[in-house]
Formats: sequence, structure tokens, C-alpha cells
Amino acid sequence: MAKFIGDLPEGIVTEILFRVPVKSLLQCKSVCKLWLSIISDPYIIKSHLHRAISASINNPSALNIEYSPPDEDDQDFIASTQSILSTLVECTAEVQLRRRRPCQPVKGGCLSNVNRQDFSSSPVHFNHLLMPHLFYYSRVISSYNGIICLADYFGRAVYLWNPSIRHFKKLPSVQPYATRSMPVKIGFGYDSISDGYKVFRIVYENIFDVVPIVQVYSTSADIWREFRAPILKNWKIYKQTSIVVNGVMYFDGGDELISFDLHKEVFGLVSFPSFIQRKGSDVLDFEGFVAMVFESVDYGPGLDLWTLDDVSGEMSWTKRFSVEVDSDTNIWLYCYLGAGLFYGRKLMNGNVFLYDCDEKKETKYFELGEETSSLTLKYIETLVSLDGFEQVE
Repeated sequence: MAKFIGDLPEGIVTEILFRVPVKSLLQCKSVCKLWLSIISDPYIIKSHLHRAISASINNPSALNIEYSPPDEDDQDFIASTQSILSTLVECTAEVQLRRRRPCQPVKGGCLSNVNRQDFSSSPVHFNHLLMPHLFYYSRVISSYNGIICLADYFGRAVYLWNPSIRHFKKLPSVQPYATRSMPVKIGFGYDSISDGYKVFRIVYENIFDVVPIVQVYSTSADIWREFRAPILKNWKIYKQTSIVVNGVMYFDGGDELISFDLHKEVFGLVSFPSFIQRKGSDVLDFEGFVAMVFESVDYGPGLDLWTLDDVSGEMSWTKRFSVEVDSDTNIWLYCYLGAGLFYGRKLMNGNVFLYDCDEKKETKYFELGEETSSLTLKYIETLVSLDGFEQVE
């Protein structure tokens, strides 16, 4: 019988480490060379990722990111940045929140278990992150497999960052094109076929352009390539939030849903239902289906969740269930966390809440204090690393 874990066979040690949380695994790297080798093995990293994804289905987790304030010397830059932002047609919800709410000094840039009373009784596991100052002027685009994509307001500086292991990579410079009067759409996702991550920018060469330029970065090639997208002719406004389902990214184009096949790098358009009176959510990944919440004129008052389904080769919208909230309460759902839980906001008072579609009720409120500037996103902790990653200071 083994008296010490070091006496156990390597296979058993591997099985044990396979089930250890990321934070503990990083500490285990210092135990011995064997453990360092096991934890750094690409197979173990991928297996740990798949286990984390599977676990998040019934035990969802989210990340609350709090922004540290800039130095006093940066106030002129902030004023300039906000002036530029005011000319944009659209700002993301995260940027709007940061501009509304000042924040108190905070330091650091690593994940920690959130210890705030607001989250203590939540059915969702919340982690808390203090944003490194390096990313203060960046907005969060999206997160996949523990990698968070960030970009400045015009998408000229783009970063890929895994806060769980505190490593990041700044992507190569790209031809900016964008002007102050035109927004830049940025998307980020994982291409499972090529086993790589891709970032794209939709930009215009000048304010008179009608056909945008699409610039695509792949971690596999570590370069940007660009092409014209005639299918997006005359599109000027794109919602920043996007999801990836079965290797295809979807985002709200205003009048239509826009798709982008991450492997083939081809765009498509999907019509919204004709009966929409208003939208009640971002584009959602609901249990592997593209979904949105609509208020319709044909199905009575209230909000319903609809999924986009492939019926005999034709894409169509199917009503799944009603979102039951107070009739006098306007809400917006940002994302589906898993286990029947959605994360959303009450539009009247700005408070965020969790909605349980299985129980048909709101399960938890989180009042937003004036002292913080933060955003929340669906997130899983992973060991995923990319070529060119370096330590976040």
C-alpha cells in the first residue's frame, strides 16, 4: 500500500490530477517534475477542458470582472476615449455600464472565489476577477474554453487571455481601416475542425464603403487575412454579443441574424420571425441551440424563448417556452448559464437577476451598487494555453 501520493503509479496520479481544480493544479506544478510534466501534457489539458465543459452543464459558473480605476495621469486619455465613444453608433452593454458607474481602487489580476454576500446563496458558482490594468481600456468580446478575447474600442489592439493561468497574448497588428464615425464588429470563437481559435473584424475602408472588409485571425497561422463580404452590403450596425453553436458564430445584425462559419469562413443571413414586436435578449446558446427571446404580436403579450432549428434543410424558429416575469417589468436576458438558468437585467432599475426556466421564476437578485464598475459573463476555468502566451503583470 502506498504511504505517500508520490508512491502511487503514474496512471493513478494522472487520474487524480485530472479531477483537481485549475487553481490547485497550478500549485501542484511545483510539487515535482513528474507532476509538472503530467499537468503540462496537452492531452491532460484537453481532457481537463472537456471535463469542465461537461460539469458546467449542470453546475454552471460565471465570472464577475471588476475594473480597477486608471491612474490620475490617464484622466486626459479617458476623457478623449469617452469623447470618441460618444460618436459610435453602438456601445456594448459592458462599456455602457463602465461609463455609468465609477469604481473604487482595486489591485490584482487573478481569479478568486467571490466572497460577496450578494453571490453567496446563488445557484451559480461565481468567481471574482480584478481586471489587470493592461486591459482597462479594452472591452470583453466573448469567452470560449477559458480564453477571453478583449479589444480596444476600435478593435486595433486585440488580446487573448486566460485569467485562470494568468497568461495572455496580444495579436499581431492589423490594418485598422476604421474611422471614428463607424463601429467595428469583432467576433471570437473556437473552430473545432482545425482545433484553433479565430478572431474576425468587420470594418469599412472609408465612410462611403457599402461592402465591408472582413479580417480573420487564426491562432493556427498567427496571421490576419482579409476579404470582402458582399453578403453584408449596406450593413452598418452589428450587435457586439455573439455565440458559437456547432462551429458557426451567430450575432444580431439588427434586421437579421448573421452567421459566420468559423471553419469555412463564410457568412450567411437568417431572417427573424415576422411577428416580432420587440426583442428581449441577446443571441443565446440554449443547450446547443441558437435562441432568442421575443415579444410577438401573434402569440399574446409577454416574452417567449424561440430556438432556430434545421427542419428538412430549412432554418425555422420554434417556440420553446414563455419567460414568466411581472407584466410591468421589462427585462433583457444576456446569456444562458446552464441548468435552466439565465442571467439578465431589469431595464427599469438596472439590477441583474437569474431566471430559472424550469421553475418559471426569478431565483436571485443582485443589486448593483454605485461603487463598482463590473461585468459578468459565462466562464469556465481551464488550463488552455496558446503559442505566444506570456505572463500578465
